[in-house]
Amino acid sequence: MIVDTLPSDRRAAPRRGFSAVLLVVLLIPVLACVALAIDLGLLAAARTQISDAADAAAMAGARTLNGVSSSNNNYANVVPNMNSVIQSNSVLGTALTSSQLTANIGRYVYNTSAQQFQGQFPGPSTSNWSLVQATVTANPNTLMSFSKVFNITVPNMQATAAAAHRPRDICLIVDFSGSMRFGSLLGLPYSGDRTSNNQDTLYPAFGAYSAMGSDLLASAATSPYENANITTTTSDGRAPIVQDFYTSSSGGAAFTAQPSSYATTPGGDNYLKITQNKGSTYAQTLSQIVKTAGYDSTFETKGYKDYTGTTFNKYTTGPGYYGKTFYVWPPDPLAANDWRQLYFGTNDNSKLWDSSGNFQTPSTGGYTVNYTAILNWLTTVGPNPFPSRLQSGRIVYYTAIPTTINTATWPPTDLNQRFWKDYIDYVLGFMQTGTGSYTDISTNASGLSGYGNDQTWGTVKITAKASIAKVGGKTPYMNYTDNPQRPLLSFWFGPLTMIDFLGNYNLWYSVSPNCSRYCWWPGTCHESPMYECKLGLQAALEDMNNNHPNDQVSLIYFSTPASTSTDTAGNRFNRVRVGLGQNFSNMEDSLWYPPATVGNSSATVTPYDSNNIEVPRAQGGTCYAYPLMLAYNQFSSNTSLQTYNTAEPAGDAGGNGRVGAQKILIFETDGAPNTTASANFTNGGSYKSYYNIRYNSASPGSSDYPSGVNGYGDNDPTVTSQIYTVCNQLAGSSTGTGFSTGSKPMLIHCLAFGPLGPNAVPTLAAMQSIGNVTDGMPAYKQINGDQATIVSDLQTAIATILQNGVQVSLIQ
Repeated sequence: MIVDTLPSDRRAAPRRGFSAVLLVVLLIPVLACVALAIDLGLLAAARTQISDAADAAAMAGARTLNGVSSSNNNYANVVPNMNSVIQSNSVLGTALTSSQLTANIGRYVYNTSAQQFQGQFPGPSTSNWSLVQATVTANPNTLMSFSKVFNITVPNMQATAAAAHRPRDICLIVDFSGSMRFGSLLGLPYSGDRTSNNQDTLYPAFGAYSAMGSDLLASAATSPYENANITTTTSDGRAPIVQDFYTSSSGGAAFTAQPSSYATTPGGDNYLKITQNKGSTYAQTLSQIVKTAGYDSTFETKGYKDYTGTTFNKYTTGPGYYGKTFYVWPPDPLAANDWRQLYFGTNDNSKLWDSSGNFQTPSTGGYTVNYTAILNWLTTVGPNPFPSRLQSGRIVYYTAIPTTINTATWPPTDLNQRFWKDYIDYVLGFMQTGTGSYTDISTNASGLSGYGNDQTWGTVKITAKASIAKVGGKTPYMNYTDNPQRPLLSFWFGPLTMIDFLGNYNLWYSVSPNCSRYCWWPGTCHESPMYECKLGLQAALEDMNNNHPNDQVSLIYFSTPASTSTDTAGNRFNRVRVGLGQNFSNMEDSLWYPPATVGNSSATVTPYDSNNIEVPRAQGGTCYAYPLMLAYNQFSSNTSLQTYNTAEPAGDAGGNGRVGAQKILIFETDGAPNTTASANFTNGGSYKSYYNIRYNSASPGSSDYPSGVNGYGDNDPTVTSQIYTVCNQLAGSSTGTGFSTGSKPMLIHCLAFGPLGPNAVPTLAAMQSIGNVTDGMPAYKQINGDQATIVSDLQTAIATILQNGVQVSLIQ
């Protein structure tokens, strides 16, 4: 056995440098790990930056899309704008290029069956482009310096984002009650005895009118009224309504003003002055002219010609738009010139005027109106103040001035004859309400037409023909001291009385059930403040169409709804004007024209058509509850509503509401509510409920009508309680029967409009509060001023409401 006997210090020594080598060997993977860790951090940063770039590109693309179908929703500019955004972004300091972007443009559409929104590429061509998807690709290997040393590669990085215009269902509710025309009332107040509200300084100053200037020319209007713009442009720029009428659909002004000199020296016959027409003042009675109360043979045989030296013309033409009249006092005594005999078949003053000097109706006085003679006088004696045809706003008032009127039946079957009979009767101061029945509209009994009641000028006296004593064996043609009350505007046949006849709100309001024969102004006329409101709404609708391609809008009007299919009180707007959708052209058309003509510029109606009551003009009471119920049905998704009114586009009765779309209601009014309306509520559950106010255009008798349509005082608790109930129903939780969700509350925005708007602010603020809007009705929602200010402020207010919140959002 061999034994190692060497000492311990003689054992083998360790090899120097081994640890260093080992360190080097181990350092390589350590450095690789460090490099990988650094590049992984860069990779994470790059991924974030690529994702941000995709988000920004998608948002930019979606915002580029608009609602203008004529330019394909601005489709062509989407990708260029996305490229611009991509090129302004970088990944780890290296700018992205357009080649790294893939863009898809589609539609964010509502699937009715699934009741949810879906992104579709390209989606249905019937919808606006509203969705943009951006995919950004980058090669991270060119960005990771260390990893390349170790030949470490990773796949291309990619980020995808999609942005869409957030869908909203909007109901735009517009006040068409009578107060929306108070700035154009010829006479005030709107009910009861009238006084002039006309500041046109062209008015007659001859004859009895020389003493009636204060009755013809209004002083400054009393708040909340404004002076009328019937025949003159007002100080705040409102154009005259008389210029809104034409001879045909292609234009041609219907009415022409007469010289201002006619104010003091009329065309045709002037009235006679005292002392054989040589005095300085106009005569009130014949006795003041001939200087006798008995019998003047010269005047009796020669008449006016003896004092004027000219032929008696049988007409007097006034200044401006007054037109002409045959009414002179005293009447010319010659039978061929005496207007009493020519047009009423009598020279007995007691048949034409009562003992108080008031002009009587045919049934009361026992005389007959010679319509044929009056029409012949209008068209052939002196200037004719009327065109052969009158049209405005797709309403044809008449196509010819008839030569006669068949009064064998009432009303006349020929519409031209019917129109002219109504107008002539109106000018004479009465209206026929049935066979042999008439209502006085111009005397102290009512004062509903023109500038109001006839006026006393001198001592009133009316003498029956049978009681006139002979003088020298001859009977005077009338008592020389007779003096009836004098008309302010009655007996003037011309544009001024025609415009008042077509738009007499005072008479419409006070004489039911025959009121449907008045309030005939077209929707295109400058009735104020309705006209300014329409201009602002038209601009707002264009903004909606241009800027919000995934919004759907319903246009709803209100005044007082009809409570039955045979309602003759002139109540209207029982259905929406345009159902929820994107038919903005129809919405704009509906602001101005009768519904039967919307979308068809060649279509027309007449004043006697049933469609005439639906012309968009201001008329009626102020009922908030009914349009709110109509809005509820529009927001509903109940498909049975979509097909209820088969005569109109789908959704006219409601049901086009989209589950998941935010609901916004914009409510405009110029006055406090004063009318109730209620209806049964069908509880169909979430998004399926509706109010039973469905209207069937093809069969109005089978429609649902509201009950309890009654008038109250402004802001009466009975009225407001009903309003708040419907608002609560609208804004309630979608898990019940309302339309609010946690992320998308149903919003009620209100606009107080015009000089009467402040009266509505407390009620409107309460409605807003229920509808999840707590701004307290700020200044921009209270709109008043001159025409230009109102138009601009209304457009701005609606745009501000719709620009609040999120309109474009990322959905991927």
